Amino acid sequence: MAGALLCDEYELTMSQSFWRQGDTGPVAFELFVRSLPRERGYLVACGLHDVLTFLGSFSFSEDDLSYLAAGGRYDPAFLAYLRNLRFTGSVDAVPEGTPLGAGEPLLRIIAPRIEATLVESALVAIVTHQTMIASKTRKIVDAASGRDVWDFSLRRLHGVGAGVPTARAAWIGGAAGTATVEAGRELGIPTTGTMAHHFVLSYGMDGEEKAFAAFLREFPTSGVLLVDTYDVRTGIEHAIAASQSTGIPLQGIRIDSGDLVEHSMLARRMLDAAGMTAARIIASSDLDEYRIADILDRGAPIDGFGVGTMLGTSADAPNLSGVYKLVAQEMHGRWVPLMKCSQEKATNPGMHAIFRQDAWHDTVSLVGENIPGTPLLERVVEHGTCCSPSPSLSAIRSRCAAMMAELPPELRLPHPTRTFGVQLSGALTDLKEELMAEHVQLRLHRTPVVAS
Repeated sequence: MAGALLCDEYELTMSQSFWRQGDTGPVAFELFVRSLPRERGYLVACGLHDVLTFLGSFSFSEDDLSYLAAGGRYDPAFLAYLRNLRFTGSVDAVPEGTPLGAGEPLLRIIAPRIEATLVESALVAIVTHQTMIASKTRKIVDAASGRDVWDFSLRRLHGVGAGVPTARAAWIGGAAGTATVEAGRELGIPTTGTMAHHFVLSYGMDGEEKAFAAFLREFPTSGVLLVDTYDVRTGIEHAIAASQSTGIPLQGIRIDSGDLVEHSMLARRMLDAAGMTAARIIASSDLDEYRIADILDRGAPIDGFGVGTMLGTSADAPNLSGVYKLVAQEMHGRWVPLMKCSQEKATNPGMHAIFRQDAWHDTVSLVGENIPGTPLLERVVEHGTCCSPSPSLSAIRSRCAAMMAELPPELRLPHPTRTFGVQLSGALTDLKEELMAEHVQLRLHRTPVVAS
């Protein structure tokens, strides 16, 4: 995880101004997604573990400070202040794997103003990226209707640094595993791999069966053969022949091009006729939830899917409108609610709680309100220290699957007809209207500026 310079420059410039004014008191920021992307009925909260890792290691190294000093923009005394800066605040968060809707705080930071300011961009990047991937993966997994979905996305990502976080979020979202080996090493996620076309090509135009036989001998218990390098029918014939000549059972084949419905039906007939009923058929090739649903609706006998580009970039909705907004600050010993009033981007004032009414309805309230339901935001960091160990990835994944199973089918379709329900409590609505009216009154009574 990168250090404290993983920030936007305006976070540093504002922080120097706050420091110079002595404005370092407690503030509260909340991170949320403004609106659901098209074709999304819900989001899956993800990224909290990496947020805690980042905050736990937050510091400015001597190299960082030397770089900032060389630019001549910052007061040396401010840089000396940064040398000893650590995250000492608190974090409240929705547990990873939780489905939720737009406008709900995924996490809240309560910390001295400069600490809360400097971590903004990193937290938004971590949470929105992993939430985006977990949500997309969950949609793909639902479309696959119980068939395995594997993350094949590493080579299509926006930089290799996204590989492990993407695999992690996909695993939480329900993927069977990943092709990214580093994610297996770091996180214990199951890994998979078949072969590339160049393995077959390396044996020459007439060497496909030899290539398959060699691969089966190399991996006698896990060999899955890629059959579309030249011609799918011939490739299946060569896969069957290689298994018969070596005496090694064929674990499966992968089809990566062409009409996946027609080719998979052909493959199933040929494999079954050869007595290889246990051999699995894996499909890849620019798949997403829409193509997978269509393929299965047309009766394709496919047992699993490798999904790359569309999963790892969430191609139809490659970003979330994630924001990190100041909602309250301490003044004269009490917390004062704040809100952004700009048109179409007004925020909810004050610190908030979330109460789950049922599987797909939440109420966002002010902290301290007595609202029926199950509270979702949990204190995970107190005074810079984690309150308890993070749950295991398997536990998060299982929790996600259990909660998703409770959602109505209309939210889980490739083209959902409903979205996750979020309402504001009466007290929060009243406060928002009160502050908005106060803002309007201030505008009406301000002294106009007359140009000379």
